[in-house]
Amino acid sequence: MVWDLTESIDELSKQLTSFNETEFDKIVSEKRKREFLGVQVAMKELLGKEVQISHDVDGKPFLSDDSYQISISHSKNWIAVMAHPTCSIGIDVECPNDKIQKIYTRFLSNVEQKDLSNGKNINQLLLAWSVKEALYKIIGKEAVDFANQLRIFHFEPKLSGEIMAQHTPTKKLYQLRYIQNSAYTLVYCVD
Repeated sequence: MVWDLTESIDELSKQLTSFNETEFDKIVSEKRKREFLGVQVAMKELLGKEVQISHDVDGKPFLSDDSYQISISHSKNWIAVMAHPTCSIGIDVECPNDKIQKIYTRFLSNVEQKDLSNGKNINQLLLAWSVKEALYKIIGKEAVDFANQLRIFHFEPKLSGEIMAQHTPTKKLYQLRYIQNSAYTLVYCVD
């Protein structure tokens, strides 16, 4: 589920009967407070019930009742949430940003750089970044070195499609799906 978060803190809090107010009160920025509540509302809409979201020691979100595996992402006003009853999942949403051309050598290996337009195609770079973010949310610390532990295979960006990637230490392949438009790039994976 992808949601354009335009509501105020007050409008969001009125859509919830309860949420972790202790955690909410620790958040300083208004933007982060809106994201916190927006994720709660989005999960409620996705799952048809209010849920308690907690975070493990690595910051990965999970439901307190363990009823679903979840993944959460946000960029500017966009929130993306995903849930699955049994499979590991990862989702990433990114807003268009040409800064990606300045940092792509940090998250793509030399081989990937050659395969993926040598940094010339911003849409391809945004997809590559989102693929690696979504995979990191599934794999965890064993995929923290994006350039060396995650390998994206050549693809040509379209409005939607699939991208193949590999966790190089284990040789495990992943098939990720994506949607890309003028507002955001969204990549998700169910493992």
